[in-house]
Amino acid sequence: MTDLATDPAEFWERRRSLPVEPTTDADVAERRDDGHLVLSFDLPADGSERFESTLDRLSAFDCLAVAPSRYLHVTVTPVGFLTDDPNGPGEFATDEVDALAADIGAALSGGDPFEVRFPRLNLFPTVVYAEVDDCGRFAALNDRVCALDAVPVHDRDRRFVPHAALAQFRDEAVSDLVDALERDRSLDVGPVTVDSLSLVCVDLGERFPAFDEVRRYDLGG
Repeated sequence: MTDLATDPAEFWERRRSLPVEPTTDADVAERRDDGHLVLSFDLPADGSERFESTLDRLSAFDCLAVAPSRYLHVTVTPVGFLTDDPNGPGEFATDEVDALAADIGAALSGGDPFEVRFPRLNLFPTVVYAEVDDCGRFAALNDRVCALDAVPVHDRDRRFVPHAALAQFRDEAVSDLVDALERDRSLDVGPVTVDSLSLVCVDLGERFPAFDEVRRYDLGG
């Protein structure tokens, strides 16, 4: 995501001029095949099921690749890559993961569970997403983890906008989608309780990969 803002309202105001950055099937096939380590909140089944009608609605647009409900999550931060030959910041060998996971757990210690709502749809250059109303709690967790020396800080962290991606753009023909969202982008899913986070490893060679849990962190535990 190269065109960043700091507030969902900024993206919506620019919806007609937002530079769309589609992800084609060829783009997915060319991604690096190392495991990608991500700290995220995975929506529980009773939360992701509430998005089913919205996902069905989005599937009517040919410009979108719509995520399956089991993929829905809120990323706290990308942590790095699991690789056989680590060579730089954000790259970790298998035998380094336990120490990394422990450091993340220490950074998250003292955090309490909280509730979030997903009030409406919005657009990034790469995806259609559900906005997150969390009173700044995900941003605070992002700050904690990004303070670790081992975790690289990205532009998305400096301008952190918590969100749940629902669909990726396949191409740039998005005018019909924008028209539809201008008519109605309400969502109002929630409340959903965030009582744990997971460090997961994902295969970027798939568009909507399964999450292989490396470590689970219970909040308030």
